[in-house]
Amino acid sequence: MSNSIWSQMFGGEPEEKKPVSADAIIHVNRNRCPENHPCPSVRVCPVQALSQAGYRAPKADMDKCIKCGKCVRYCPMGAISLG
Repeated sequence: MSNSIWSQMFGGEPEEKKPVSADAIIHVNRNRCPENHPCPSVRVCPVQALSQAGYRAPKADMDKCIKCGKCVRYCPMGAISLG
């Protein structure tokens, strides 16, 4: 068992980021997205690759996307995936 500070505070080591393939695409699972609020993942995208019309599920512009995964990690509903 590891004795790192992280392990002591959170009960395990953080997951390592897995490399994302160059042809990965952002998928939005509309069954998980409540579509009733401004999407928090849109705000955290560093290149404005996500957009939202009204309260609809966000859409991704893969020409802008740098595949950093921030939108995936920030979505509280787990509706966004990158793969």
